[in-house]
Amino acid sequence: MNYTPFSLCPLDSDLAESLILRGCHPLPRRRCFSPTPPKPSSLSSNAFSLLPDSAVIWSQYTCKSFSCLNSQSGFDMKVEKSKFITNKSNLDLSITQFLEIARSAKSPIRLGLDIGGGTGTFAAQMKLLNVTVVTTTMNLGAPHSEAAAARGVVPLHAPLQQRLPVFDGAADLVRCGHAVNRWIPVAVMEFLFYDVDRVLRGGGYLWLDRFFCKEVDMDRVYGPVIGKLGYKRVKWAVGNKTDPSGVKNAEVYLTALLQKPVAK
Repeated sequence: MNYTPFSLCPLDSDLAESLILRGCHPLPRRRCFSPTPPKPSSLSSNAFSLLPDSAVIWSQYTCKSFSCLNSQSGFDMKVEKSKFITNKSNLDLSITQFLEIARSAKSPIRLGLDIGGGTGTFAAQMKLLNVTVVTTTMNLGAPHSEAAAARGVVPLHAPLQQRLPVFDGAADLVRCGHAVNRWIPVAVMEFLFYDVDRVLRGGGYLWLDRFFCKEVDMDRVYGPVIGKLGYKRVKWAVGNKTDPSGVKNAEVYLTALLQKPVAK
């Protein structure tokens, strides 16, 4: 990367992300200053208010405003506000239901990690209930990280294959959303689950939210991988996955809430 020392660095977040996704860690900045968006005219304390376009340097994206992104998951705040609130099927687990389960087990929920949390909606909903959740996210052509930060939640720019940037036994909850699914090589997924185990405290929860895979692989491949953890099954619900037109593709969803044993 060529630049003039002690001046602005070139925009290179896409290069940094491509390196991160390949398991490389970009070096710290060397004598240049990272470009940042201009000071936003306002940053609302409401995580579900309209996202400010001034929070993003749009030159690196195809879209040039958040309104352009409303059709993509995570950017329409009217849609995001209703997520994790109610159970519409057995595959759903609302935040209220989860917290009641934890309360009944006398397992406090204070700190959490949302793996692949997009624009930070789960973290934003938990923040309303005084639970601190940080989100791992990758931009992948859209400003997921900037949106999460504008909403007042912490985006960790981290891929699935790296060691989670959380200390051992620090988290009460780790949630895995749609980023953790069958497209991940099984060996990588197993390493991920054991690193989740590392950051979870005894009695903490692993929440698999609509994990999907081929129906034939649920019992043959992924059930055994998850079962190796030895966690208590609090919820284990499997249902058919369909595409937007309703067509079944021999895939199923799994929503699971698993509790880590308490060390004796």
